[in-house]
Amino acid sequence: MKRKPAKRTRIIELTPEIVGSMDQETLVSLVMKLYEQNKQLSEHLQAFMQEKYGAKTEKHEDPNQLKILPQADGEATDAEQAESVSKDIPVKKPGHTRNPMPSHVQHEKKRREPTPEELVCKCGTHRVKINEVLRNSRFECVPMQVYVEDIIDAVWQCPQCSDTLIVAADVLEPIANGLAGPRLLCQIAQERWLKHVPYYRQEQAFARLGLNISRSTICGWMAAVALLLRCIYDQMKVELLKSRVIATDDTPVKVQDRTKKHNIKRGHEWIFMGDAEHPVNLFHHTEGRGRAGPMKFIPGFKGFLQGDCFSGNRALCAETGATFVACRAHDRRYYKKALANNKQLCNEMLDMYTELFEVEQTARDLQLSKEDVVLMRQQDSQPILNKMKSWLDKHVVSALPSSSLGKAITYSLNNWEALNNYLFDGELRIDNNLCEQQMKMFATGRKNWYFFGSDEAGEHASIMLSIFSTCLRNGVEPGAYLLDVLQQLTVNPNCDVEMLIPHRWKQKTASAEMPVVNNTPKAVFA
Repeated sequence: MKRKPAKRTRIIELTPEIVGSMDQETLVSLVMKLYEQNKQLSEHLQAFMQEKYGAKTEKHEDPNQLKILPQADGEATDAEQAESVSKDIPVKKPGHTRNPMPSHVQHEKKRREPTPEELVCKCGTHRVKINEVLRNSRFECVPMQVYVEDIIDAVWQCPQCSDTLIVAADVLEPIANGLAGPRLLCQIAQERWLKHVPYYRQEQAFARLGLNISRSTICGWMAAVALLLRCIYDQMKVELLKSRVIATDDTPVKVQDRTKKHNIKRGHEWIFMGDAEHPVNLFHHTEGRGRAGPMKFIPGFKGFLQGDCFSGNRALCAETGATFVACRAHDRRYYKKALANNKQLCNEMLDMYTELFEVEQTARDLQLSKEDVVLMRQQDSQPILNKMKSWLDKHVVSALPSSSLGKAITYSLNNWEALNNYLFDGELRIDNNLCEQQMKMFATGRKNWYFFGSDEAGEHASIMLSIFSTCLRNGVEPGAYLLDVLQQLTVNPNCDVEMLIPHRWKQKTASAEMPVVNNTPKAVFA
């Protein structure tokens, strides 16, 4: 079926004769129409320029806030003020110190043994070692080295009766008779899903080492690993459905399809994050953005579903009886976009949002209990929301529905109840930012690997990213976890999978002093 050609806007040239023949009422109407059209185009241009070249932060700064050190025109700069200070008063500049060496990293001592001639003193006596002085400590690493393991089975035979004994090598093989060992598989997986290095670049890296390992072979290895870890993924899904609160978000991805135009179709990746008692992050691949995907993944969920105001989220809550909690950061974003052409009104709304988020920050800083968080929100946040609602009811009449400000006000009023549901439970957050941060794994990755080869590849990616994302959330080093899990599943495929979920694996291996990872590097050296 052929697509109908898009309608083209008819452009009429306004000549002086045409304008002169119009009456005053028609002319005023035309001018107002052109003015509104120009305003909308200006808003679109401002939004495009901001998205492409502007700052990405959504932090709002009050334009009326006085600066601590205001610098008016003609006022001396910091350098000039420093020169005017008396030279008799010493000014200590902030220094730089090294971070202490981490204790969990292996230390290797480097020293030089003296020659026999150096050990002989001037008086003829031999010197003896009395002390060692640490001159410096530095980091060093060993580049990736690939070697070949020859797995040999020894054959023993009795010389009298020719009875044969085959002693098989005790070697773990995650892929039966495969060309990759468990450590190499872990290395490739981390390069792909943590560093977002596509397979063709890894193929080039192996070629520089003199190895002919094609990207298709690497892709097959990762598919086999994903299938081996599928049992852990399914168990994490069981853990997810025990949560009272599930946060969700989605992002589009390109999927290769030879039957489509440009050989590419559009798929979607979803994330579902469990609450604090069930700390699992699960990704889910679907062929489209229909509501059937989330409904099939979390059927019968009756807790709190937190996310953006996507119709599929509302439909899921309506069908299962769950409570939908909208994201205040999404709502604030609309006013941030409309700020360029409606500075005064948008600043008023953004100031109220600043007060709302300050209440949440204070509650986190004080580490309040869930009950105290609810009480604090009722006392401090509810008056701000009442003021915000009055502001919306006042300006919804004057704002044009098609303008950026009108769209922002309409969004707030249409989702007002869902936006306020976070008030009634201390476990709920005011925004969905933590969930959106996890989607950066796909946002960064698709700039490197561009697309999935198939929907099946998207499912394999969901399994691998779910494992790595959950490890990072629980402070587990992904490489150590993946290597240990591959070995356990290889030895015993029917082992207790529930104990292999990252947060339970961490508790089980705590006595083994496994290395852990922290999302803030400076915390490692604290």
